[in-house]
Amino acid sequence: MKSFDGRMIYITGGSSGIGLEMGKIFAARGADLLLLARNSSKLEEAALSMEKCRLSPKQKIGTLSVDVADHADVGKKMSMALEKYGAPDILVSSAGINKYADHFENITYDMFDEVMKINLYGTRDMIHTLLPAMKKKKGHVVILSSAAGLFGMFGYTAYGTSKAALLGLADSLRYELKPLGMKVTVVCPPEVDTPMNLDEAKTLPKEGRAVKSMAGMMSPQFAARVIVKAIAREQYLFIPGALTRFLYLMHRLSNGRGTRMTSDAVIWMVRKKMGK
Repeated sequence: MKSFDGRMIYITGGSSGIGLEMGKIFAARGADLLLLARNSSKLEEAALSMEKCRLSPKQKIGTLSVDVADHADVGKKMSMALEKYGAPDILVSSAGINKYADHFENITYDMFDEVMKINLYGTRDMIHTLLPAMKKKKGHVVILSSAAGLFGMFGYTAYGTSKAALLGLADSLRYELKPLGMKVTVVCPPEVDTPMNLDEAKTLPKEGRAVKSMAGMMSPQFAARVIVKAIAREQYLFIPGALTRFLYLMHRLSNGRGTRMTSDAVIWMVRKKMGK
């Protein structure tokens, strides 16, 4: 795999899940890291795990507590980060939540707003704040969307909307950054076994669970490994998992009809078992 020796990489959501596992791989490939998340204690634990992976003790493994949902906090903390660590060569935006996987009628405005602020606005604000400094280094922006951004899904009116919006952001941003010599990678993994699933499981309807299971579950270690490879190749759109790629291909070839018919059939069977 390509070396990231001497590259400064910022990772939001770097204290758990895919972000944590990506950080370990980057550290083992020689990168300097700045891990960004809200929980300071989890960040310190993550940094210690990455120090064990790094190639050289000279590599920087820094942490900074930031709330990506808070526009002012992002501006303030990124100014501090740029002064202390310098501009990132690679920005990985992997912070996200899926607390409100439920029937649309049960999702309040405040719930919907919270998902948008973290998943969408948090990504937007990080990129927008760091872009002037990254332009000088011809940096690489990495956005973690989801397979839920490629297809609609029962119970995902909040999360799916935020992830589909990230695809729109990435697509437009790519056109603007390419003439500047900058790269964009947007990643759409299927379900990954991360702590976020525990929040989702509290409210996800049975119909949504059944549809989601069609694409299988991926370990965060595997997801991180293949995503880092895609970043090294400077690939634009990357969909981890052969099954998810196949489903997306069928979705595109059938103009969405194949995916909708399959999901409708699964939902019908689940509801029949539930006596609805």
